[in-house]
Amino acid sequence: MIRTLACILGLLVLAQSAIAQKAGVGAWENPGKTTLEWIEKRPGLEWYYNWRPDQIWHRGGVSRTVEFVPMIHNARDVNKRIVSSRRAKALLGFNEPDRNNGKHQAGLSVKKAAALWPKLESRGLRLGSPATTQGETLGKGSWQHRFMTEVDRRGLRVDFMAVHYYSKNGDVAAFRNWLQAVHRSYGRPIWVTEFAMIDWNRPGAVTYQQNARFAQQAIAMMENLAFVERHAWFAANPYPWKGKSPQINLVDRNMKPTPVGLAFDKVLTRVGSRKVAGLND
Repeated sequence: MIRTLACILGLLVLAQSAIAQKAGVGAWENPGKTTLEWIEKRPGLEWYYNWRPDQIWHRGGVSRTVEFVPMIHNARDVNKRIVSSRRAKALLGFNEPDRNNGKHQAGLSVKKAAALWPKLESRGLRLGSPATTQGETLGKGSWQHRFMTEVDRRGLRVDFMAVHYYSKNGDVAAFRNWLQAVHRSYGRPIWVTEFAMIDWNRPGAVTYQQNARFAQQAIAMMENLAFVERHAWFAANPYPWKGKSPQINLVDRNMKPTPVGLAFDKVLTRVGSRKVAGLND
């Protein structure tokens, strides 16, 4: 009986891993180089990325079961080697090419991005669009619309749309409506590679508690949208902005959870458990 129960529980864990593949996170190495350990221990976390083509560094001794998704962040990265212990399945394109502040955004014209795109296609992986800022995602004059027009004109390949969404007020219905508009506009599956509740002009205005509530509601919403293939919270680590770290991070520099991190674990566990139970429906 005990052996049978153990087998059943093992199958349920495998089933949860197989079907709960939407949830991810953007993360990078913390000062103690223990971010990978935190990633590997998260219930229901199926993938991560770090805005680079090489996986998060660790001194060794930790398994790498969570899928790493590489990114070609900017023009300087197009010829860099992908470094991943597991075979990469998908590739993320340029990060916010409509912006240019040197370190964090790609800063590319539509013409230059389209000219470089065949180099990304040549990797032979499922390929995500450049992820533009929210305001440059929709509309005929937006960077993304102009790029996708070039994609069609040149016969280029984009397999899914990567998008960023930052809510100033926590309105999850508005978030859902925006995602539906993106899907109608481009007709491709969507990966939400950055999302959180924050006004970047007033980064201190939103609390951990507000972001905890937004994370739970937004993740539950996206899990019920069939065209949203994956989503990743921004970000696991504290993110310095205008001299402070907004209250959006899941953990502190020592990987201790914030209220957002506790909520994140809770909702992923709940979503995964519901999916496993659904196998018996």
